[in-house]
Amino acid sequence: MITKNFQLNALANQFAAAVYDSVRQQNGGDWFTMAVGSTSIEVAITDGVKSIRELVNSYLLAALKDDFPKWESMGITLIKKCVNKRGLTAIGGEIWQSMINDMGDSLAAGGFNAN
Repeated sequence: MITKNFQLNALANQFAAAVYDSVRQQNGGDWFTMAVGSTSIEVAITDGVKSIRELVNSYLLAALKDDFPKWESMGITLIKKCVNKRGLTAIGGEIWQSMINDMGDSLAAGGFNAN
């Protein structure tokens, strides 16, 4: 667990669930597409919302924690803009896409080869 802040954890769970629902609706299954360099790959979501929450921890919350002294309050403010009662907001979709881009960039920098 990256934070013990109850509100931030609840919002991160809500964001992960909204992302998961959006991805499933958009793609018709438990996967998403990611660009790694000039290659496009499909990434399977193997454990539902739990897998997305792990990505939220690694690519959103950890980045905030590394870069901002008051990262928990910033995370709360940010994630409140990412979800609403209907699910993922446009801002939430942009944050999710940014996370996917970061993952792809990390893989490309590490010499990922899809062949």
